[in-house]
Amino acid sequence: MKMIKQHLGKSLLAAALVLGSTAFLSTHASARDLPEIRNDVFKVANSGAYPPFSFVDTSGNVVGFDVDIAKALAERMGVDVDIQTSPWSGIVAALAGGRFDACICSMSVTEERQRAVDFTDSYYSSGLSVWVRSDNDDVNSLDDLQGKRVGSTIGETGNQWAVENGQGKWRNQTFQGLPDMLTGLTTGRVDAIIADDVPVYVALAESDLAIKMVDVGELPRWPAAISIQKNKPELLAALNTALEEIKADGTYQSIVDKWIGEGADID
Repeated sequence: MKMIKQHLGKSLLAAALVLGSTAFLSTHASARDLPEIRNDVFKVANSGAYPPFSFVDTSGNVVGFDVDIAKALAERMGVDVDIQTSPWSGIVAALAGGRFDACICSMSVTEERQRAVDFTDSYYSSGLSVWVRSDNDDVNSLDDLQGKRVGSTIGETGNQWAVENGQGKWRNQTFQGLPDMLTGLTTGRVDAIIADDVPVYVALAESDLAIKMVDVGELPRWPAAISIQKNKPELLAALNTALEEIKADGTYQSIVDKWIGEGADID
């Protein structure tokens, strides 16, 4: 499994990302394979609420790591790209229903999602982490979350894990995206959050958040990949080829350096 790693200060970070909805459609509407896309535009979706991977800047533009990845892949494939945002809680269902051609949105590959959509090769891996306020010395293990209010982003793998493992232990509270969840933690709406590690580290590097990660032992990690509607072989092959090309010519690494941090490297 390939992983992004970065140094922020003295921290060695395991790079990651995740996301995705578990609300799937039982039937698939017709989406386009590569020939149809070439005659129109490549429609790509992300949540727009997952900095630094996708978010809306002060000018109202959707920007971020996944946005630049989408543009680079489209260039290699020789197609125009239209980047859209979609609520994370329904993004897989919207993809399966043919609303867009691909999710380039740091989506973790899980067995449940593989029943609804197809995935390209992985372009990095994602992992969960537990965070509390810096002045919180009461939470040092998962057992210490007993009775606590625990936040996670609705539709993400972290939310699914929190729900599955927190029954009868902690009280789950959901948020629409990482910024809201971090605010919820720092203002005391929740006692802890469960989130992907890299976005939180990037947020720490960009602002003075009084939070810290708690070492609770090994938590799940997943490969992150591009998802497309099932049975689109030409599009799947073209995306995998384009991924190989941007990694080989340095484009991918430059995007990593821009959004994740200088000095990041791939294992």
